[in-house]
Amino acid sequence: MGYQIVSPPGNNTQPIGLGISYVPFNGGPFTPIITTKEQAFANLKNLLLTRVGERYGYPAYGTFLLNALFEPNVVELKEDIIELISPKISQFLPGIDVQSIEVKTAEDDPNLIYYVQVSITFSINQLDTSTMNIGVNETGTVEVTGS
Repeated sequence: MGYQIVSPPGNNTQPIGLGISYVPFNGGPFTPIITTKEQAFANLKNLLLTRVGERYGYPAYGTFLLNALFEPNVVELKEDIIELISPKISQFLPGIDVQSIEVKTAEDDPNLIYYVQVSITFSINQLDTSTMNIGVNETGTVEVTGS
């Protein structure tokens, strides 16, 4: 669900977009984001997939999550990933309330011998709860799914 910002009264056209979706550039038009739930998901995805120092003018913006996903799958990795992303979310996205961060490794799921999966459950203003799953597939590509 989420809030939806509509046009001013008397103007019955399209809703006002809050931003644009995070899709690879394919030469087509950008898809507008209409609800706050979609915008919060896009903002969190943007923060987590940006490396620290990568964004011009904001050297502290981002996380080292991409680096951690490709680290050796050891016991300490779970705690390291949570410590990497928790303070950054609260610093740069204060409107997002993180309810839980779950990191699955080989000790949790034998199918994840070489991979790590991160699942973040969050809400926006304590209204909508969403879950974002971040993992690496067999080809080494980072996948982000969720609702």
